[in-house]
Amino acid sequence: MKTFNYAPASPIKDQLTMLAVSAGMIVVPLIYPFGLRIGRLRILGPTATTVLFIVGGLVLLAMTLNKVRLARALAAHGGKITVDGDRVTYPVFSKGTVSEATFAVSAVESQHYDEEEGELRITLADGTRIVLDSGFFDSTEQYDAFCALLKK
Repeated sequence: MKTFNYAPASPIKDQLTMLAVSAGMIVVPLIYPFGLRIGRLRILGPTATTVLFIVGGLVLLAMTLNKVRLARALAAHGGKITVDGDRVTYPVFSKGTVSEATFAVSAVESQHYDEEEGELRITLADGTRIVLDSGFFDSTEQYDAFCALLKK
């Protein structure tokens, strides 16, 4: 039996860069409005650019805070992934609660790591898709060890 910690130690610290970028996207255009130009051709004026940056910053802020909320809920629940022989038990966050789900290693049809999102996407033989955030593992070594167990 092998156990992996699946809850970051400091969720806000892990998302600090994204929080700073989203705050910058909201604050900078308010303090210093700017437009977009290519040569002498004005593409967007200062008002339109400010609105786009603020909306984008708010969306990024909401997504980041949602990820922090998920990490905190997983940490409060214990956030462990257990591999016991052919069975994998992992936490699932759904509608504000954390529950546990299982699948068989032999049922894994494919696994794909999405570098842009930082997610491991596992497809089972019955078509079920499981998404695990690689940033929630304690370390890259633990993540690699978990992936190696799924490839058997």
